[in-house]
Amino acid sequence: MYFCFFVFFTTVIHSETDSKYTGPISRSEKRILDGKLEYEKTGNFPLEWKLYFKAKQGDFVVFYDLNGDEIHFRYRRNKFDSDGEFFVKDLFVGNPYLVKGKWIGYYFYAVDERGKRSSLPTPKKLPGEKKEIIEKQSIPIFQLKEYTEIRTDDLFY
Repeated sequence: MYFCFFVFFTTVIHSETDSKYTGPISRSEKRILDGKLEYEKTGNFPLEWKLYFKAKQGDFVVFYDLNGDEIHFRYRRNKFDSDGEFFVKDLFVGNPYLVKGKWIGYYFYAVDERGKRSSLPTPKKLPGEKKEIIEKQSIPIFQLKEYTEIRTDDLFY
């Protein structure tokens, strides 16, 4: 009798841990560092990402992955581009999105002769130096084409 109770109890606990809510973006989803490794191997940078929205910075919207690494997406031509502003009006901080764009460049943090990294990045256009692009500190820049909010069907109780 106790054995049956023990088996039932451990099965219930095990099934609860398997069904824990893990978030709208799975942990196995491609990260920005994975995209850089893919670029290093194949020469192609992924154009579709599942990311969280962070903020608007100038003419860019900033998204981040589960590691906290960022990608910047240009959404307007300049500060007077009201169409671009209307395009990103529905973005909400912290929400997950499926984001698509065209890769146009990257931010690179230069290292001076003393070996100290610059605090201000240098924007660079493509084609760039492969070594700079795959560096951990570099930030890819895309032209924003479209985004879709990722919604979950999980019920919370």
